Amino acid sequence: MPNTLTIILATHVLYISGSVSAAALIDHDPSHNSFRVRSGEQLPGFKYIYLAEDGHISSTFNHSIVQLEIAGSPLCSELALRVAADDLIKMTQHMPRHIFENVASKSTVGIFSAQEKIIVFPEYAHFANGDCGSSCLGPCSHTCSSDGRKYETIAGLGGKRAAILEDNVLCTSRDPYYHYLSVLVHEFTHTIHAYGLEPATRHNITVAYHHALQSHIWATGSYAMSNEREYLAVATTVFFGVNRNGSQNSGGMNTCGGALCHTEQDGRRHLQEKDTMLFDILSYVFTDNNADVTSQLTTCPAVGFDPSIVG
Repeated sequence: MPNTLTIILATHVLYISGSVSAAALIDHDPSHNSFRVRSGEQLPGFKYIYLAEDGHISSTFNHSIVQLEIAGSPLCSELALRVAADDLIKMTQHMPRHIFENVASKSTVGIFSAQEKIIVFPEYAHFANGDCGSSCLGPCSHTCSSDGRKYETIAGLGGKRAAILEDNVLCTSRDPYYHYLSVLVHEFTHTIHAYGLEPATRHNITVAYHHALQSHIWATGSYAMSNEREYLAVATTVFFGVNRNGSQNSGGMNTCGGALCHTEQDGRRHLQEKDTMLFDILSYVFTDNNADVTSQLTTCPAVGFDPSIVG
């Protein structure tokens, strides 16, 4: 078993046993790094597929339409790329056109293997641990998140490239979230928040977050309430029914009547009843105000998933 994977799993266990109120292996890219390979250009050895607004998947970039780039690292499987594309179709299929066009034209998605780590992408290469070991001090501070996690060990980041660990996408036995959470949905929401939404909607998120914080709608010490970015991202995973993580992370967002919300619609009703402002934002961003239409997203690909049906 590669050392990288051992580090990832050990970090996850450490955060669970230590009861740290954080999504142990995911984070929002704090750098908003401006580096980005332009759509249509490809990194050597990487795999690429492109998602159009109508859900069509292509292996070639079409300059005449807006497409979301999905890149797989050299060791990432073609299957992981197809599963990620299927999830992204379900996540974006009902959103307003201008939001898809914004996020697709300004950002990308990447899937990486545990062996290569997130630093395989140029956007995140500056997070490489080098000779820093476990240190987060001085010249090693850039290798750690604000809560002391090594960037090389995380399962996802949501910056200009939403990058997600292959094991979580495919729901393998090495998934550090044990099939309880879609890191792709969480991280791509960060990317949508930063690059897809108009200023008025971002302002509404800020207002809703502060209202929820002041009204104690959700557990104030939870990861979901640590800032407005996580507030939106955690809520989105509940909105899509792909968050069965502990309440310390979700702040109660995924808890319906004392138990975990069972279905996508259960989660949506719960959000609507508890935090109407937040629900209305999610309904607008992901369903164009038609929240009765469900996505059929799951934390794991369906048994017998046929990658040929995507695109």
